[in-house]
Amino acid sequence: QLPTFVTPSFSAYVSGHSTFSRAAAEVLAGLTGSPYFPGGIAGYTIKAGSLKFEAGPSTDVRLEWATYYDASDQAGQSRLWGGIHIQADDFTGRRIGSECGKAAWALAQQYYRGAIT
Repeated sequence: QLPTFVTPSFSAYVSGHSTFSRAAAEVLAGLTGSPYFPGGIAGYTIKAGSLKFEAGPSTDVRLEWATYYDASDQAGQSRLWGGIHIQADDFTGRRIGSECGKAAWALAQQYYRGAIT
């Protein structure tokens, strides 16, 4: 494969971005008691011409999310748009991340309650 080809030269693997961001979304939803960002929405603006690895974007791009899950989904989808993963990698990562995040939150609650020392 040519070094200039965008998609990596490896077999499909579960997306780490999808997995870790969904696990974080589960923990944040558990910790805050709500899937929603404080204030109901969160966002980030990528300024025109601010990318260090390529020219762009040509105009400001505003990303906004209502829930931790929305942000998590977009992190995984970015790997599809970039040609790094396929859809199955993203969805599998979301499922695995959800299970891991829920398990991490359940374990943390045991520590908080003093059930584990």
